[in-house]
Amino acid sequence: MHFEIFKLSVRKYLNRKFMLNPMVVFRVLRVDLSTEKISEEVYKEDVVKKFLGGRGLGAYLALKELPRGIDPLSPSNKLYIFAGPLSGTANLATSRINVVGKSPLTGSYTHSNAGGNFAYWLRRSGYDGIIVEGAAEDPVYILVKDGEVSIRPAKHIWGKWTGSATKALLEDAGLEPDEKKAGVMTIGPAGENLVRIAGLRFSDYERFAGRGGLGAVAGAKKLKGIVVWGTHDPMKDFVDKQKFLKIATEYSVKLMNNATSKALHQYGTNLLANIINSIGGYPTRNFETGYFETAEKISGEYIKQNYVKEVHGCMLCPIQCTQMAVVTSGPYKVPGEKIKYEYESTWALGGNLGLSQTEAVLKMEKLANELGMDTISLGNTLGTFLELVKRGKIKYDIDWGDAGALIDLVYKTAYRDGIGNDLAEGDWRLANKYGAPDAFVGSRGQGFPAYDPRALKGFAISYVTANRGGDHLEAYSPTWEVLGVPEKVDPLCETPECISKQVRLVIYAQHLMALSDSVTYCKFDTLDKDGIFEQHLADLFNAAYGWNVTGEDMLTIGERIFNVERLFHVKEGKWVKDELPPKMREPIKTGPAAGHTASKMFDEGIKEFYKLRGWVDGKPTYETLKRLGLEEFQYLL
Repeated sequence: MHFEIFKLSVRKYLNRKFMLNPMVVFRVLRVDLSTEKISEEVYKEDVVKKFLGGRGLGAYLALKELPRGIDPLSPSNKLYIFAGPLSGTANLATSRINVVGKSPLTGSYTHSNAGGNFAYWLRRSGYDGIIVEGAAEDPVYILVKDGEVSIRPAKHIWGKWTGSATKALLEDAGLEPDEKKAGVMTIGPAGENLVRIAGLRFSDYERFAGRGGLGAVAGAKKLKGIVVWGTHDPMKDFVDKQKFLKIATEYSVKLMNNATSKALHQYGTNLLANIINSIGGYPTRNFETGYFETAEKISGEYIKQNYVKEVHGCMLCPIQCTQMAVVTSGPYKVPGEKIKYEYESTWALGGNLGLSQTEAVLKMEKLANELGMDTISLGNTLGTFLELVKRGKIKYDIDWGDAGALIDLVYKTAYRDGIGNDLAEGDWRLANKYGAPDAFVGSRGQGFPAYDPRALKGFAISYVTANRGGDHLEAYSPTWEVLGVPEKVDPLCETPECISKQVRLVIYAQHLMALSDSVTYCKFDTLDKDGIFEQHLADLFNAAYGWNVTGEDMLTIGERIFNVERLFHVKEGKWVKDELPPKMREPIKTGPAAGHTASKMFDEGIKEFYKLRGWVDGKPTYETLKRLGLEEFQYLL
């Protein structure tokens, strides 16, 4: 294999004549691991104005480029690893990275998002995105280092857990082994073993693009990681840099001082555990009920008081919500290691498994991060497995809350050892293999996260219509059901007025979240009334690139992105129609929401959802495509 250096022509590019009239462009590195060909592409302002970057441009290119019916683990699949036009430019939590591709877990479209500093360093390297295609014969990594790009051997790093792999990649690249000072993406043993719930770890520190199993795509390509570093100024092309920074600083101060940001900084995302449990929406024992009797032991308040030793955040973030815990003694100690833990992870590997031994849950989160697995899908899969055991479908010596056996299964899953080979296929395949498809609780082949839609009924619409499958971040209904932003809605209300309001808020949020993932900036910026919304984005783009757009124009971009994603399913002929899993039609057994189901909200709400979207049975109409400027895809209808 020849590892030739490809010299990036960013400096030459920036001196080209047309740059005298600044405009937003999106610079992409395309790396074919099969042929070792490296090239660069530039997407002009007309494309950026339609799809921005990140998730939006990734979805558009995936729809255009990925052939119908390909195996997600074949060389034909691609990873679109994109920052956004504002990534790494303002203290507004803008250093987020998005990855788009065909999911090994669901067999169709997925996008996955991570914080940290990778997007910042990617743009500093001179690029806004990287497309990885083909597959190497032997393990490799990609290095983008201030104007030079190379494909380098990584056989000596293959097999390492994600923490040690991150350091090894930095050292091999000739950089300090400090992941704060460069951007690193890597996979762990789970990705190498093609585990369908494997994720991509990003710096800095255990940030994961977890959902959808894209770590297995990297593993199939023999791609151990990517390292990015540079000195390029991503604001060099701005029309009015001073105006942009003035507006961004004003917004940053508001973000830093709002009540939601302060609470997140104090307790992290897991402050939600007691809140969601108190309203009966905390899924317990694979959604058997919505109330966990011992949730206090894995709550944000309890862990903060007893285990958290450090708080930090992603690059350029005014919120700083990351809580780092330690377990220094006992059977679940993690020697010398900090544990990055979150609400979703703690629920998935705690309450969802009937486990409230705090230190055991933290140990499982650490293992999942080091082995390179999506914590939510891992918890979904283990929960499905436990239900199958309890129903007599699988013979295995385990029960709800069995910490030792569950920790053992985490290892087995990552290495496809014994029963771990079945678990590595994910919850949807596991439930179907053992003849109990109703044990899977999710949509489009991906399990639901840490909110029960029978108690937070907005999720009865947003979960099932999420384009990447069971997902809380394409439209986060607790924003209005719990926090009252932009308006308060009773999460248990099922009157026609409440159903209509929920549907409209879900659609609005789906457009705003598509923007968030494409700009890119953190969704936590949208949880408070003093947050960052569509008009604020318009103001930032108008200052940065001389645009003349409104907040409504921005939301239309979000709507266009959401429709492009749905077209991927239409193209595949898979997961087009939205369906509610059977368990969500059964009443919650215990807790404050006892007796509630998600049936009425879904059955009545989905009709209005399709009507407002201009869809029929989950499929956009020609009129909708025409209105959004997507006529090039009318052949799919």
